[in-house]
Amino acid sequence: MKIIAESLVYEQELISSIKGFIKNFSVGSALRQSNAYKCKGYSPLSIVLYLLQLVFMRMSMYRDSINGEKSVVDKSRDAVYRFMRSNHINWNTFLFTVATRVCVWVDSLTSEERMSAMVLDDTLLERPFSKKLELVSRVFDHTDRKYKRGFRSLFLGWTDGATFLPMAFRHMSSSDEKNRYCESSENTDNRTFGGRAKKEAVMKSTDVALRMLGDAKKYGVAAKYVLFDSWFTHPTFVMDIHGIGFHSVGRLKNSKTRYWLNEQAYTLKELYASCKKRRGRSKYLLSVVVSIQNNTGERMQARIVYVRDRSKRKNWIAFLCTDTELSEEQIIELYGKRWSIEVFFKTCKSYLRFTGEFQQISYASITAHTSIVAIRYMIFAVEQRKNTDLRRTPGDLFHMFTDEAKDIELHEVLAVLINELTKLVCGVTGLDDSVCQKLMDEFFLSLPSHIRCLVSKHSSA
Repeated sequence: MKIIAESLVYEQELISSIKGFIKNFSVGSALRQSNAYKCKGYSPLSIVLYLLQLVFMRMSMYRDSINGEKSVVDKSRDAVYRFMRSNHINWNTFLFTVATRVCVWVDSLTSEERMSAMVLDDTLLERPFSKKLELVSRVFDHTDRKYKRGFRSLFLGWTDGATFLPMAFRHMSSSDEKNRYCESSENTDNRTFGGRAKKEAVMKSTDVALRMLGDAKKYGVAAKYVLFDSWFTHPTFVMDIHGIGFHSVGRLKNSKTRYWLNEQAYTLKELYASCKKRRGRSKYLLSVVVSIQNNTGERMQARIVYVRDRSKRKNWIAFLCTDTELSEEQIIELYGKRWSIEVFFKTCKSYLRFTGEFQQISYASITAHTSIVAIRYMIFAVEQRKNTDLRRTPGDLFHMFTDEAKDIELHEVLAVLINELTKLVCGVTGLDDSVCQKLMDEFFLSLPSHIRCLVSKHSSA
C-alpha cells in the first residue's frame, strides 16, 4: 500500500482481515455511493484503509509521518486531512450502506427465533481543549453530573444480542447559541452534506433520532423494535416511532407522565399501587396494558411490565413496549440487548480512539473520524462472529490485532534473513565458519547505514 511508509512492515493476518472486510462488504462501492471520488492524489479507499489500520499501529498519524519516509507520508497527511474536511461526502449514507451489508451477513447466521432490534443512545464526546472546533458546546455529563465541553453523540445501532453494529450517528450541539463556544464556518455551503449535518446538529435529539430511524426503514434494516433507556421513553416520541413502522421497548421514569387504564389516568407509581401484583418468585411483578397519549391527544395501546430492582429489592423498574402481543419474558429479554451499545461506547473510547486521535477544528472532520471508528468496530464484530469463542470481547480482539501487528518488524526480518543466508553459504560452499563469517561481515558492511543500524540494534538486544 503506497500511502503507508514502506519501512513499516506488519503482520499479514491483520492487513488481510481489514482488506477482507473491505472486499466482502464492498466498502469501495459504499464510498462511491457516498459521493467520495478521487480528484487527485490518493483514492478515497486507500485513505480509508490507512485510517482503519492506524489504530493498530499504536501511534498517531503524526508519529507515523516521523517514523516513515517523509516524502511519502507528508503527502498522505495532506490527502487525509483534505479527505476528512470534505463537506461533499455523505458519511450517513456510507455508514448505513456498509452496516446494512454486514447486518445481512450477520442476520443470515442468526436463528429466526432470535429477535433483533435497533438501539438508540447517546454518549459524551469530550473536547475539553477545543476552542475553535465548529459547534463545540457546553454539554451536561450525566455520569459526572457537571457540564463539559464537547458534543452529545447520538448513535443508532443494530443488535441480535450477540453482535452490535453501529448504523448511524450525529454529533449534537446545543440549540442555544449561548452554550456554543464556536459557531459554524461561514464558508460552508448549506446545500452540501456537511452543511445539512451542521443544521441537524442544533436540532432536537428526538427529531434527529426520528430521521435516523426513517433512514433505517429506507435501507431495509432487519429489525422490528427500537430499544432505549428512560431519557427517550416519552409517549409522543414512542408514538412517532410507531408511525415510522417500528415498535419501541424502553425503560420508564417514575415521573408525572399519565397512563390511561379503564378511562382513568394514573402515574407510574399510582398504576402499580392500583393493580394486583403477581405472587411467588415470578420474573415480573405486574403486567398491564394501558393507553398512552401524545401532545395532540391521540392514543395507542402499550404494555407496561414491572420487575423487581435487583440492587434495591423493595423497589421496582418499569418497561414499556408498544407491541402488546409480546410476552413479559420476551420484553425483559429484548430490553437486555440494549446493553450492547454500552459495550460499543466503552470499546470505542478505550481502544478505538473515539476521542483524541485527531485535533481538527471542522465539524466534517469529526464526522469522518467517527465513521472510521464505527467501521473499526464492525471489523471487530465480524471477527468476533467468525470466531467460535463468542465470549471473546472486542477488547481482547484489539489486543490480538495489535500484538500481531508488532510481532514482526523490519529489523527482525533482516536479522533472520542474514542468519539464514549465513547458514546457507556455509552449507553449500563447505567453507569454514570463520571464512563464512568474514564473507557475511563484508556483505553486512556493504548494506546501507540505516539497515545496518536496525540489524545491529536487534542483535545487541
